[in-house]
Amino acid sequence: MAVRYLPRRDSIELVFASGGTMTILRRTIREFDTVPLDGLKGLAVSPTGDAVRCRSLDGEIAVSGLVALVLGSRRLSAAFARRGGQRKSKAKAAAARANGAKGGRPRNRSRQV
Repeated sequence: MAVRYLPRRDSIELVFASGGTMTILRRTIREFDTVPLDGLKGLAVSPTGDAVRCRSLDGEIAVSGLVALVLGSRRLSAAFARRGGQRKSKAKAAAARANGAKGGRPRNRSRQV
C-alpha cells in the first residue's frame, strides 16, 4: 500500500496492493484541517499497512476509516456482508442438503396477535 498527497487536486491518494486507488479530497478528512499543505508531503503508510502517518500530526489515521468516509459505513458493511454470504463451505453445503431433504426452507408464519 502507498499514500501520497496530490497538491493540484488537494487530495490524498491511497494506492492498494491490488492496484486499485482511492482519491479523497483533503477537506473531507478533518484530521488534516490543521496540517499545513507542506506537511502533507510527508505522508507515509504505517509498517502494518493499516494506517496513514503524517509527520505534522501526532497520530495515525486508519485506512479503514478513510475508506468508510468515502463509501459510507452502511455501504461498506453491506459489501462485507454480501461477500461473507457468498462464501461456500462444506458446512453450508451440508446444511443446505439437509434442509432440502426435509422439504426446503420452512415457510414464514406471520404471528397473529
